[in-house]
Amino acid sequence: MAGQLGTVVVGGGTGFIGTALCNSLRHRGYDVLAVSRKPGPYRITWSDFSNKGLPDSTTAVVSLAGQNVLDPVRRWTEGFKQNVWASRVNTTKYLAEAIQHSSTKPKVFVSASGVGYYPPSQDEVFTEDGPGGDFDFLSRLCSDWESAADLPSDLGVRTVKIRTGMGFQLDY
Repeated sequence: MAGQLGTVVVGGGTGFIGTALCNSLRHRGYDVLAVSRKPGPYRITWSDFSNKGLPDSTTAVVSLAGQNVLDPVRRWTEGFKQNVWASRVNTTKYLAEAIQHSSTKPKVFVSASGVGYYPPSQDEVFTEDGPGGDFDFLSRLCSDWESAADLPSDLGVRTVKIRTGMGFQLDY
């Protein structure tokens, strides 16, 4: 399964943003392997992934996994918060560990977290060097999520961390 451009492994590749990313990468000539809870075409389950690791042809790994937090009727119980945390932090750790243990390293590891890292503000302009990550559940989640993507510098794998806002899609 080695396309001309290599393989991109996407944790959360069956979610809203992950599906769009996988489709775009396939269109550009990459082989894409989505790591998902459910098996299917071009997918590997998290369980199988933990046993098999990264394909040798992997050129990039992307971490987008995470339970949906935008359900307006969902109660934020302690159990729900634990699931949200584990679905982001643990999956990112699994991907980082797979990179560390792979015989052939990818060129890049991209990990998404969220703008919930920053405190609410009506007029503040935030940068990646600005304060945040320690004022409420979502900010601490984002901080832990980003830390889970840290790789040893001697691996030679470029790490990119993206703080995304909400994603929207027009349905016609």
